[in-house]
Amino acid sequence: MADPIPDLTRPGPLDLLRGFGIALRGLGLVFSNRRLTLLTLAVALITALTLGALAAGLWHYVPALVGWAWTPPATWWGSALFRLVTILAFLLLLVAGGNTLPLMLAAPLMDSISVATERHLGVEVEAESGLGRMARELLRAWANAVVRLIVLLAGQVLLLLLLLIPGIGGPLWTALSWTWAALWISAAYLDVPMARHLYTFGHELAALRRRPMLCLGFGAAVALMLWVPLLNFFFVPVAVVGSTLLFRGLAAAGVLPAPEQRRTPEGGSPGPSPAA
Repeated sequence: MADPIPDLTRPGPLDLLRGFGIALRGLGLVFSNRRLTLLTLAVALITALTLGALAAGLWHYVPALVGWAWTPPATWWGSALFRLVTILAFLLLLVAGGNTLPLMLAAPLMDSISVATERHLGVEVEAESGLGRMARELLRAWANAVVRLIVLLAGQVLLLLLLLIPGIGGPLWTALSWTWAALWISAAYLDVPMARHLYTFGHELAALRRRPMLCLGFGAAVALMLWVPLLNFFFVPVAVVGSTLLFRGLAAAGVLPAPEQRRTPEGGSPGPSPAA
């Protein structure tokens, strides 16, 4: 029996919790479908190896990187601030790398997870196969990941200016930098199902603008999964399942444009309907 598509027709103050719940629903879904379970275990292995190598590398190189950009002060308070900046830089780079590198390395499996999720929802979809398709998806995933990483870091660099505000600058930077990261995570994972249906990056941004709290809640849940031991190995496939649920809910709610209102990235004829 197919699971219901999330009902997202009515935006409201609970959108933040709805988005969070969609990510948690994705966690349950990966273990209720045999194909999703097998694909999840394969991606989890890739994610575990990637996160381990990333964390070890950042732990070793981030202090030197921060020290190259900023000479450690001699005062006690300066040293404490230096350590705080080092820890924040480590966490930020771990979030960025954790939500970029596994997606790039496991790109050939991402579409399969998204297709299996849509079929579990009762949506009939056609999955393309072949080495040519795999190569195109891999290159597209890598290119999009690089662009998103540049956007994330550019926003974070601008937000660093908040630290110049006395008193409230630090807390304000912390809150807004993590908000920016959560929205970025939503865009990163929505790209998987939306690109398959020929939606452009502009449509992903439009979805974030129209339901920002919904996407923020989803991105926050995925970010938190990264910090839970053992669960963090499954956060990439869970996030792909969750983003597919989110995409289908947004399409059913009319947040995304109708098929005749969008074009392929190359400007050709309209792509397939989200319900196709």
